[in-house]
Amino acid sequence: MMCGNKILVLLAVLISNVNAFTSLHQSPSSISAASLYAKEKKHISFGKSKALQLNAMIADMAAVGAGAVAGAISRYQLGNIATRIIAEDKRLSHLTGWHTAAINIFGSFLLGSLAGIPTIDTSTAKQEVRGISPRVRLMAGVGFCGSFTTFSTFSVDILNMLNSGKFVRAITYATTNNVGGIAAAFAGFNMAKRMIKK
Repeated sequence: MMCGNKILVLLAVLISNVNAFTSLHQSPSSISAASLYAKEKKHISFGKSKALQLNAMIADMAAVGAGAVAGAISRYQLGNIATRIIAEDKRLSHLTGWHTAAINIFGSFLLGSLAGIPTIDTSTAKQEVRGISPRVRLMAGVGFCGSFTTFSTFSVDILNMLNSGKFVRAITYATTNNVGGIAAAFAGFNMAKRMIKK
């Protein structure tokens, strides 16, 4: 008798659980076509959004990479030209290593100029609005200027000067690089601002 009662209790619990489950989960026939379409549309739009974000990220990385390659090659070639000219003319021997400071100052001028140019959304901006797109800014600023200028070489140059006992030269070099770079960035920024306003 006790065994029969236990079975009845188990069946009652099982039936109540099945009823609760079916009330929470609609059968496929009770789901409207409109709700299915809305869910599917939302899923597809979410997938497209993710794909667009991925494509934009890849395009941004490609832009930065292209700018970085151009900047690094430009710095390398300018360094080679400066080194060759100094080596051929003994009167310029005191300028050895200073081409790094010149490159950093020129790069600061370029980056300052970019900072003075407004960023625009090319898909919505009117033709008379002057500026550059976010991707062009990435390519020119982060990519080109980032690899064209070099703080690490500048630091090692100062270290070598200090190790050689050329303290005055090291201080002059550091001052020229830093003050010149800031001044060049300021000049580039103001020049770009004035040109945009014309």
